[in-house]
Amino acid sequence: MGNVTLFAKLLPFPAVTIISGRALFSVILLGIFFWLRGKSVSYRSFKDFLFVFGIGIIFALHWVTYFHSIQVSTVAVGMLSLFTYPVFSAILEPLFGGKRPDPFAFFLACFSFFGLFLIVPDLSFDNQMFQGVVWGVVSAVLYAIRNLLTKEMHVHYPSAQILFTQLIATTIVLLPFASGLFEMISEPKYLLFQVVLAGVFTSLAHTIWIRSLSNLSVTTAGTLSTLSPIYGSLAAWYFLGEVPPDRIWLGGGVILFCAILEVFRKKAEGEKREEVG
Repeated sequence: MGNVTLFAKLLPFPAVTIISGRALFSVILLGIFFWLRGKSVSYRSFKDFLFVFGIGIIFALHWVTYFHSIQVSTVAVGMLSLFTYPVFSAILEPLFGGKRPDPFAFFLACFSFFGLFLIVPDLSFDNQMFQGVVWGVVSAVLYAIRNLLTKEMHVHYPSAQILFTQLIATTIVLLPFASGLFEMISEPKYLLFQVVLAGVFTSLAHTIWIRSLSNLSVTTAGTLSTLSPIYGSLAAWYFLGEVPPDRIWLGGGVILFCAILEVFRKKAEGEKREEVG
């Protein structure tokens, strides 16, 4: 899903407008899929529906803050800031299970923030890189929460159904604020971008992602996706001409090191539990 970030730059519209179109087209495509397959999208209770719908609002805020982070800074800054979310997941996941967070997770969080500090040349909101980092971190926290809550519901409902409901929530919440949406979808080039964004990078990619959460912890699933900032930044370099400065690679290396370290830590914990069992 790393190349999805290119659309934040290729589409010259506010983040809310881009995400509104993305969600709307995704709802249409997934709706057609359910209709052709004759699948039900009903819930066992209205409470379950409201819970998933509420997660969709969090998802909407994550998407908007993520794309806004990229638009005010660069693809590399936005992606690296977002990919602190595995560390936030490591802190939040035990809390969701009623357990105490591992102190080492807090160490990784601090180390990740040190990586972000290396990226930012000036700790001022007047600096666009700093703005990008702040919005990216907000997006990371929202994404970690969304994944953890989604994991709870995936036990009871298919991944495509959960995503469909979340996308409906995203569409309803954002459409009233989507200025320029008609202009965007009336332009053939931008309409094509939206269809690709909705079909390949949303409906398909996020359905696979949610399905993976049933077999992996949110933290592990997140850390396995840490290659995304690398190839996403390279794609932005090639297609958009965004040449990352040296400090990006240094700070990004620290952030991705924390994520990879978390993978091995989780793997070691799993092996230890199996030995005890």
